[in-house]
Amino acid sequence: MGDSAVVVGAGAVGLSCAHFLNQVGFEVTVVDSGKIGRGCSYANAGLLVASHNVPLPGPGVVREGLGYLGRRDGPFYIRPRPDAGLARWIRLFLAACGADRQRRGAEALVDLSRASLQLVEDLVRTGQVEFPHRRGPLLSVYLSDNWEAAAAEEAEEQTDAGFRARVLGWEELLDIEPGVGPSVRGAVLVEGQAWGDCYAYVRSLADRLGQGGSTLLEGRHVDRVLVEDDRVEGVVAGGDELPADVVVLAAGASTPSLTSPLGIRLPIQPARGYSSTFRSWEGAPRVPLMVEEAHVVVTPIGERIRFAGTLELGSADRPPDPVRAGAVVRAGRRALPGDVPLEDEETWFGYRPLTADDLPVIGLVPGIEGAILATGHGTLGFTQAAATGKVVAELASGDEPSVPIEPFRPDRF
Repeated sequence: MGDSAVVVGAGAVGLSCAHFLNQVGFEVTVVDSGKIGRGCSYANAGLLVASHNVPLPGPGVVREGLGYLGRRDGPFYIRPRPDAGLARWIRLFLAACGADRQRRGAEALVDLSRASLQLVEDLVRTGQVEFPHRRGPLLSVYLSDNWEAAAAEEAEEQTDAGFRARVLGWEELLDIEPGVGPSVRGAVLVEGQAWGDCYAYVRSLADRLGQGGSTLLEGRHVDRVLVEDDRVEGVVAGGDELPADVVVLAAGASTPSLTSPLGIRLPIQPARGYSSTFRSWEGAPRVPLMVEEAHVVVTPIGERIRFAGTLELGSADRPPDPVRAGAVVRAGRRALPGDVPLEDEETWFGYRPLTADDLPVIGLVPGIEGAILATGHGTLGFTQAAATGKVVAELASGDEPSVPIEPFRPDRF
């Protein structure tokens, strides 16, 4: 496809694409309307997990979601508004709720995430990226008195997916993670996962690219993709033309505005999530806790502890909701001892690019040579960034993707 590439988007996915393109010999320019890594990559949950990769649409999800619709403090919220794009997204979401479709989607996500975790390990081992990062178990903790049935089902699902998982009662859980509180009844432990500082991962990749001669442009809004005779010629950013043989669109929730003129209507909604990060304390959790009933994650990241969660649609043009931000912290605290000191708080919100079937969009744009999509990863952007970047570099080089990407093709909707 040539030897120059423009990557639109400077988050974990975009910088991973830029890194692997650079590795195979492309001269790379990264352009973003904001600051590098300051979108969803800045303060997300920090998980790098191949487990718990189940698409959001599935049996029973609509019924569960309806129970939260009127609650500003619930884990899922849709702000009603007249919006044709949101209406289409909801229609396609409902069509994706079948059990077989969810199962196939989960298998595809797990394959991509497993490959990505191995790539992250390779990048760290070879010194290509440096960031606070740990491997270890993930704990799904339960607060309900009737937790055993749900935990047994989760452990069975994880085992069937090829992970080592087991149910822990209170005493065994406390031996493994003494940082949990007395409200926790039990847990499921899933081995072989990872977590880390996504923003530091992005900054490390960006620094390496800059040192290697790549161009990183911040604060430059991309107006459109340039196409001539059914092949890309570059992009227009801030009124300037940036020529390129390959254009990778990894702009998260902003990507649909760039793909529509190319004939691809992506059903991606900006799904707002919140996090609050605090200074760690003596006896804080050493491994991530997924608070199952609240859909909130508590993650140790370096010397900090992060509470992250919620999924809010239809609010991109509204200010952040302090009720929902506070609900994340309150839900996470329920899994901890009551006297933990939450100090030096940094509150954040960001917009995760959520497709209607909760699968990413990775692949060549049909009919336009040199145009590649890498977007729509929802809550799994950090987890799947490295594998997505490698696949994009393979596509740009004309090679067969090392991970099956048929389920993620751009024209599936």
